[in-house]
Formats: sequence, structure tokens, C-alpha cells
Amino acid sequence: MTINMSELVRGGTFCLSKAGMAEGTNDSTVKIVAPNGAGVDFCIDGILYHKADTDNIAPTSCAIQALGTSCLYIFTLTTGGVLDTIKGVEVLAADLAAGKVLHWPEPAVDTCVIGGMKIATGATAFQVGVDDLTDDIGTGTVTYYDFFAVPDAPQTS
Repeated sequence: MTINMSELVRGGTFCLSKAGMAEGTNDSTVKIVAPNGAGVDFCIDGILYHKADTDNIAPTSCAIQALGTSCLYIFTLTTGGVLDTIKGVEVLAADLAAGKVLHWPEPAVDTCVIGGMKIATGATAFQVGVDDLTDDIGTGTVTYYDFFAVPDAPQTS
């Protein structure tokens, strides 16, 4: 389905520029490092906002992700520029291999999704907001995504 935003009565909620989501410099942090060097522009309910490039943002502490699973997380911004992290439903690696897919979590009301990440744990469990995205992930992997809006299709393995 295609939505023509000019037909929306009250405007839309979407990210206007690539956020450049990445691991932060300090342990257990993320950063916004937009390719244009000017931060990220976003819109909530038709009103425009801006968040400057920022390093060492502490992501919201999420529930522990079990070992041998993959999970999708989204990063959202509030009108005040506060970054929140929302955890999706984790799926066992064996279930992904059998064709099950990952789904992006739902954002909170009055927030704008600017990006996300997929964490595939290895032999250790992992907790976003507590564990370091490099040192504590063990044999797992982290993949970052930048969004205009939450993708409507599930993420395949």
C-alpha cells in the first residue's frame, strides 16, 4: 500500500535524513553520526525536529536476549530529542533457519523511529543498555539500520 503524505489530515511521523546509527565510543552506548555531519531531522505528527550528532547515548535498558537468538530493536526519538530503544520478539536461530522471520517492534506514541538494529547472539545472552555492543556480544553480531519509518515487511535471516 502506498500512502500519499500530502493527503494526511494531520501530517505524518517519519525520519527526514539518514541518522547513521552506530555503536558509541564508550561501553554500552550508541551514537547518531549522520553522513551529512549535521544530525538527523525528523517529523512527529507533522511538526519538524532536529537532533544533533551525538556520541555515547545510553540506550534504554531492555530485557535480556537469550543466547542463540536474533532480535530486532528500534531507536526512537521524542520531541525533546530523547533516544529510546524498544526490543522486539527474539527468535531462536534454529527457527530462523526453518523459515521463521523477525518482526520490527511497535514504536511508542508520539515518537519517531530513526533506526534500528538486529542482534544475533552467539554462546552468551545479551542485554541492550547494560552489556557492551562489541565486547559482551561474544560470537554474536550487531547490524545497524537507518529508517524513514518502520519497515512494513519482516526481516528475514
